[in-house]
Amino acid sequence: MKSFIFKTLLYALPIALFLLVPYAVLEISGELDDFSERNIASGEILGLAYSDQARDYKLQQILYRKPEVLALGTSRIMQVRHFFFQQDVKFFNGGGVIADIGDLNCLSEEFKRANYRPAFILLSLDQNFFNANWDDMRDPCRYNRTRHATQLFTNSLKKVYTDLYDGKIDLAKLWHTSEHIGLNAIMNGNGFRYDGSYRYGKTVEKVFRGDTVSFVDVEKRIKRGINKFEWCYQVNPEAINVLQRFVMYCEKNGIALVMFFPPYPDQIYQRMVTSGKYDYLLKLDSAMQRHRLRVHNFSSLKELDATDHEAVDGFHGSEVAYLRLIRTLCGRGEHTLAKYVDKSRFGLLDAPASPVELIRKK
Repeated sequence: MKSFIFKTLLYALPIALFLLVPYAVLEISGELDDFSERNIASGEILGLAYSDQARDYKLQQILYRKPEVLALGTSRIMQVRHFFFQQDVKFFNGGGVIADIGDLNCLSEEFKRANYRPAFILLSLDQNFFNANWDDMRDPCRYNRTRHATQLFTNSLKKVYTDLYDGKIDLAKLWHTSEHIGLNAIMNGNGFRYDGSYRYGKTVEKVFRGDTVSFVDVEKRIKRGINKFEWCYQVNPEAINVLQRFVMYCEKNGIALVMFFPPYPDQIYQRMVTSGKYDYLLKLDSAMQRHRLRVHNFSSLKELDATDHEAVDGFHGSEVAYLRLIRTLCGRGEHTLAKYVDKSRFGLLDAPASPVELIRKK
């Protein structure tokens, strides 16, 4: 019997060791945690590599903090920072809590259940929200999905070993970056700040070294008409109906609302327009006007007097670009927004730390 147990343990040892390494990496880094039920502290960065929990995390944070001023949208609004606003303003960047226009319906229901009414919402409307070839609006949105650590661990086994082999995971860093949670944050400095904004750590450091931000990935998407860049000629009327309902919800609940189309690098926007395959972009303004919806169109960084150097990739503007955007909105008479903004911050635009970061922070 003892011999059988010894042999069993001997055979099991390699398997245990095989599982122990990735488990240790995932557990120590925080990748296995459920962030639909957990907060991060001020000064920490949350950047997960193997599980996409942005929507659930952001919703939990919004309903827990109940911010007075709320930024809403996809990842394209995540460069709006707390320090853009006056010090006593309770702000949170909920970028990522919605993935498409239909999520606005679900989000308003979540707000009702939690009895939460922000005083002001800054809403970024990705242009592809109105592209029926990207979103046919048949899939319902879902929040508060249950996280299964065991399933996540199983699904991540191969990825951990692959990333270790490729040098993407530095085991030494796991023990020396306690203020960072998740492998993307620990290894690359990428992730959510406490205010909900996103730090593109790796990109920022590349720019400081003098590297140029690449738009190649998005240019490939445009050429093939895929992944948020599907070719489309007409504005989706159902998407406008959803937006109208959300505007009515805000009006009924006394929520001030400012909406805009976020900026692409001008190089990318011009490529789409001149291709003749994205005519819906040129019809957005008239479609909104017909339905009496005021949506500021910043589809090109050029509209903000910004250059393409103020983008972190082919469709995300930097925090420098978004401070310009806030300044432009204030200049266009958006007085409700203006009363929350710290206008002294506009001086940072005269000499930003770099084209993608306003204040140099390591």
